[in-house]
Order: sequence, then C-alpha cells, then structure tokens
Amino acid sequence: MLSSSRVAMRQKRSDTDARLWHPWLRINRVLRVMLHERWSAEAWPQVKAEFKKALALRSEFRRAGWFN
Repeated sequence: MLSSSRVAMRQKRSDTDARLWHPWLRINRVLRVMLHERWSAEAWPQVKAEFKKALALRSEFRRAGWFN
C-alpha cells in the first residue's frame, strides 16, 4: 500500500507531466474523458457547449499542422 506522501508525489508529478503534453494531446484526452463520463441532465448543456469548443480547438490544431 502506498503512503499518503507517495500518492501526493505521484499526483503532483502527473499534474506536472500533463502540463508538458502537446496541446493536441491534451485536447484529445479531454474529449475522451468527456465521452466516457456519465453526465446528469442538469450538467449536460454545459458539457455539450464545452465539448463543442474542444472539438473546434482540435480542428484548429489539425488545420495548423500539429500532426505533421
């Protein structure tokens, strides 16, 4: 079993690592998480709006040539 300090250290390291990811990878991860989460009826309109923004941002990255 991991001690609380080790868990905190891993969490801190993963947060830092996430900031170092390429923007297109971060957007794809956000989209994947949004699709796999179950959203309540109250939250869905806001999630849907954010999802559309994330899709538009991913399209911008593709047009800008981030995948080349």
